[in-house]
Amino acid sequence: MELNYIQTLFLFVVVGLDYVIAESKCCPPGQVLLMRKDVCWEPTANVTEPIPLKCKVTIRFIKNYYLNDKNQLKLHLGEDFDDETVDTNSYCLGNHTTIRDVNLTNTKAVAIVCADEEEEIIDDRILGYTMIISVIFLVMTIFVYSFLPELRDVQGKSIINFCISLAIGLGILVIMKLMTYYDMGWCATRGFLAYFFLIAAFFWSNAISIQVLINTRRPAISMDHGWRHFKFYMLYAWGCPIVLTICMAIVNFYPGKHQKPGIGLNHCWFFNKHQQWYYMYSIMFLLLVINFCIFIYTSILIWRIPVSSSLKRAVKYKLGMTVQLIVLMGLPWVFEMISSLAPKHIIWTIMDIINTLQGILIFLLLVVFRKRVIKVMYKHGWLDCISNYVEKYLATKDDEENVVQHTDVPMNDRTVL
Repeated sequence: MELNYIQTLFLFVVVGLDYVIAESKCCPPGQVLLMRKDVCWEPTANVTEPIPLKCKVTIRFIKNYYLNDKNQLKLHLGEDFDDETVDTNSYCLGNHTTIRDVNLTNTKAVAIVCADEEEEIIDDRILGYTMIISVIFLVMTIFVYSFLPELRDVQGKSIINFCISLAIGLGILVIMKLMTYYDMGWCATRGFLAYFFLIAAFFWSNAISIQVLINTRRPAISMDHGWRHFKFYMLYAWGCPIVLTICMAIVNFYPGKHQKPGIGLNHCWFFNKHQQWYYMYSIMFLLLVINFCIFIYTSILIWRIPVSSSLKRAVKYKLGMTVQLIVLMGLPWVFEMISSLAPKHIIWTIMDIINTLQGILIFLLLVVFRKRVIKVMYKHGWLDCISNYVEKYLATKDDEENVVQHTDVPMNDRTVL
């Protein structure tokens, strides 16, 4: 009688354990998770159904997880971090694949975990698509400034480098938002490259501000400074981000329980907003403050220049354009910094969309609304199809005319490239 009781109890424990484990599965037998969606897929009938998790925001872990004796999921985030515990109702386990893999020959074990975050107001993929639009307009700006020799002065070359760094940075973010990752090494590489190019864009905006300040203090700004002076800007605007990225990578992978960014440690980006502030937003904010101080100081210098001076008009124009460029790039990031400290709201979502579309605004400022650029494009025959509108647009005075720092060739007569 006692033996039967023990056998019954053992059977009850085994059945109960099987039930708990079955409850932690994302999909029924014969179904797999789709790689980019939280749904189960039955390949024979080609039907899908949602996973049992009730949360709206999830994160996928493809390695470094295990179950403890309480059937809780343990996330191993590295030797220098305590393993994070996930309750049984906040995760599920399964295998995911692509919808093209009908034979299920390329499945990988995965844990889907409810993120401890507020529900997103807008799908992250939408921001990825808007970034693609921004990258297209940045590439168009790069094309205009690169293929017109008259625009390749010191400031023009800086604008090219600024647009290149911002376009590549946003392009990598697009990949991170729209593509699922498997290899954490490749994931970390994308994260560090995105950090490098986004920080470089801010350093190039700072370099452009410094150029305006130097031009204000040097009356002979029309003389050709060549590549020799521009190399100093390149060393500064590319060198500083390289040093910062290398230092951050060392901090990230060096053993110890210090403030680590967390890039490549089960994430492609920073662990959280706190780490992002510590390593990224703080540098961006500092550069924006420096740019603002340069603007104030340059404005004072311009105010002291005689009213009739052509230098005053030229520098004032370039200062205005630089300030607009910094505002177009910096202000959305400032709002993103603020939103990282505040609850999610539709206002911050709108600012995020504007931030991802800043490439359009930069193209309008640096190409469409800059008469010198339109004039050069017209001289090379790029705008012949709308020549009547272009001539009316160029009829008004251009304060920037004849005040250029060339590093290539002087302005030529109207020729077609």
